[in-house]
Amino acid sequence: MSRISACVMVLTIVALGLLCTDAAAVSCCRKYTKGMIPMSLIKGYSIQTITRSCHINAVIFHTNGGKNICTDPSKGWVMESIRKLREKVQAINKKNSKA
Repeated sequence: MSRISACVMVLTIVALGLLCTDAAAVSCCRKYTKGMIPMSLIKGYSIQTITRSCHINAVIFHTNGGKNICTDPSKGWVMESIRKLREKVQAINKKNSKA
């Protein structure tokens, strides 16, 4: 009986591992947005690198409306937006360090 329980436990762990991998693939950028995103809509960003389940490098902009938009890191406007976001953060940090 304990042998059957051990087998069921192992199969459950394997199944959960597969489900977690599939869930990660769903949150992957698979293609880039075609247009530019106005800076006024962007509140942050994250970076996606190529992995087994994510087949493109991407900058994911997080908008004020809660959307995640996949962009091409080779585009000039994308890098410029990141630079502006970093400048905002530095200005906030500088302001807070004086207080």
